Amino acid sequence: MNRSFLVYAVFPMLSGCATIDGVYEPACIAYEGDRIELRNGRFEWDRFTDEHRVDADGNLIDAFPDYPKSGKYQIDDGRLTFLTDSGNGVADWFLAEHLGQYYLLTSSQHEAFVNQSGIPECALLRASTGP
Repeated sequence: MNRSFLVYAVFPMLSGCATIDGVYEPACIAYEGDRIELRNGRFEWDRFTDEHRVDADGNLIDAFPDYPKSGKYQIDDGRLTFLTDSGNGVADWFLAEHLGQYYLLTSSQHEAFVNQSGIPECALLRASTGP
């Protein structure tokens, strides 16, 4: 049976329920990455790093000045489309279920998952479903 069919067959069932809600964080020890929370049709996307840079005056430079981003998300066949509160679209993510766990994947990670039937290292894993 085609693996991509199995991946996509799950998503119509998920699109109308809250089972994807939760906090998604790297599935490995990461010194830089993304943290995405999905809750009731909304997202909050933050980025983190352990690198601390300072300007010429010794002031800390924000590594990700445009984050956190928040807004609404839509899901269609496993593709999550984020629309910020200011009305801007941001990169699409893909929802994947593998061995009973949920992951958010970038486009390239999703392609690797579909082609190799495995989750790429450090993909965003649903770490908790929150309150």
